[in-house]
Amino acid sequence: MSRREFVVGSLLVATGARAQQLAHAGWRGNGITPEVWWLHASMIRCAKDVTFADAAKMLDSMSDVGADSILLPDLEPTAKQPFAERFGTEEELDALLREMSARRMHLLLHIPLQRAASNAGEVRFWMSRGVAGIDLGTLGAGDMDAARQLRASLDHYPGHRILLARTAGQEAQAVTSAARRRGAASGDPITLHILSPQDTESGIRHPGEVNAVEIPAMPVGDEKADAAAAANFPAAVPYVRSLFPLLLASGSPILDSRLLTSDMARKSVQQVLAFRNTHAVVRDGSVVVLTTAQPSLRVWILRSKGGRGSLLLAANDGTTPANLLLTSALASNGFRNVYLRPLMRSDRGMGAINVEIGSLPPGSAIVAEILH
Repeated sequence: MSRREFVVGSLLVATGARAQQLAHAGWRGNGITPEVWWLHASMIRCAKDVTFADAAKMLDSMSDVGADSILLPDLEPTAKQPFAERFGTEEELDALLREMSARRMHLLLHIPLQRAASNAGEVRFWMSRGVAGIDLGTLGAGDMDAARQLRASLDHYPGHRILLARTAGQEAQAVTSAARRRGAASGDPITLHILSPQDTESGIRHPGEVNAVEIPAMPVGDEKADAAAAANFPAAVPYVRSLFPLLLASGSPILDSRLLTSDMARKSVQQVLAFRNTHAVVRDGSVVVLTTAQPSLRVWILRSKGGRGSLLLAANDGTTPANLLLTSALASNGFRNVYLRPLMRSDRGMGAINVEIGSLPPGSAIVAEILH
């Protein structure tokens, strides 16, 4: 350990020892375990330029989209304190923690595994304040020994705390298996909760407990025009195309905090999440990717087990109008003599859509029920 690391660790230990428990200890007092929470979690991931005061202002908007947790970026500890000055003051941090605790919300933050494993003082500071978990960043199967040691150290703190980690591709299966081995054998909290990025448009769904669906910030259009469309057209959801991953993939949603700064983006998220949570086909159906005549036209079927109530999602990602021309593709999947009844659409259209001659304007998208 270098002299600087020793000094930083010592200062953080001293600060942590003085710290008051400002939040509920992990999941203590919430009536659920982190494993149950993980199946239904909805998190807000804050940008790197966030401040503690900014995060506190998000809490009301978080409730609008059903989110109960904030994931802070790396707070870049200094030799004097466990976070850089640009994130705010200790008083602002304490105010955020108190308000989140009062609302039964959870605060998590990113600390890379190497730093978390070697700097007990930093970890102790945040655990003493009731922080619910740590995002360790991208890990491989070779990092599991260090992750297990960190997991064991967190088990000494009151309440359940979680460790998040990212994996990708084939590595995800190996890390997931290793992460669960300890918990399965002992009944203790699992070593890691895995964020495994998905190709959400591939049609492949994964078990919800090992994945997350990340929604980045989206371009904001004309707020007044979008609000007028939403008021006059019942199915209008201006940002539904950007939110297709919530309908096509399983897993816990992680939303970019900048989504909360636009009223219409926030309302779109709220509508799509409500649809996702209440529509059986979205929850339990299989995904079929349709081949289309135009590369810019992307089409998916969310197929129910019995076929009835199946949904079609279509997006025109091009710059010119696109005719659907879906009669043959739908028939090959058992849907003959059908039409589309839009349930959500980003344009200002109304009424049923013909699967052959129907057209989507450039940049538009629909979620529709397939009806006979």
